[in-house]
Amino acid sequence: MTYDSDTYGDRTADEYDELYSDFVPPAAQIRLLAELAGNTPAVEIGSGTGRVTLPLAEHVPVLAVDASEEMTRQLAKKTGTLPITPITADAAHYVAGRRVDLVCALFNTFFLLAAETTQRAFLRNAARMLTDTGTLVIETFVPRPGQRLPDGPHPGVFPEGRSVIALKRRTVDTLVLFAAENHDTEQEFHYSEIVLRDGAPVRVLPGQMRYWRPEQIDVLAGEAGLLLRERWEDWERTPYDADTSGRHISLYRLAGQDQ
Repeated sequence: MTYDSDTYGDRTADEYDELYSDFVPPAAQIRLLAELAGNTPAVEIGSGTGRVTLPLAEHVPVLAVDASEEMTRQLAKKTGTLPITPITADAAHYVAGRRVDLVCALFNTFFLLAAETTQRAFLRNAARMLTDTGTLVIETFVPRPGQRLPDGPHPGVFPEGRSVIALKRRTVDTLVLFAAENHDTEQEFHYSEIVLRDGAPVRVLPGQMRYWRPEQIDVLAGEAGLLLRERWEDWERTPYDADTSGRHISLYRLAGQDQ
């Protein structure tokens, strides 16, 4: 199978809400993003079916960008009268028609862009979209082999060796298995969520990530004209610990601007 920018979304869109139904964004996350958005629309890259988009749009307009037409279609069904603009576009090419105070790539979206060229292009585009006082927010896991991923109540595993298979979720009639391979030399993480549901065909939902350590992302951001402003391990702003934190939330601003 060829893995493209829309593969994950197109294959997962109809299952996404079921798989992550109990992964609710914390109130602190929505408050912070709304605060950072200020008086401009928020640009969310990798908006998916609206897990963050919908509650955020109760506070600020959202330009909800996803490479998957299927994800965008699922979101469009839910927007109602909320100020959400669903947009199908690749992060490597999307630039909003105006400058904004917030661009965000949440819940490992930056890694899910999957290719270094796409990630670099996204960072350059984010810098082009931001106002002089604007913020880019990136939330990703910290690659720590052998540890559970900080992706909600039913996490996968970042393999300590080459590969791992783990039980991710179990209900009365459904099992979700997580199978992953860590290609550490290339810093690529390939995985599948395997959905076994009583009386239904087996579903294999593939994902692929190009992962980086936080300090490597800082270098990529710097090359795009962005500078790290703050870094926490959660939305409650717990200080990030380079030795123990499993996730980081990093805020970048345009280089050359005051803090």
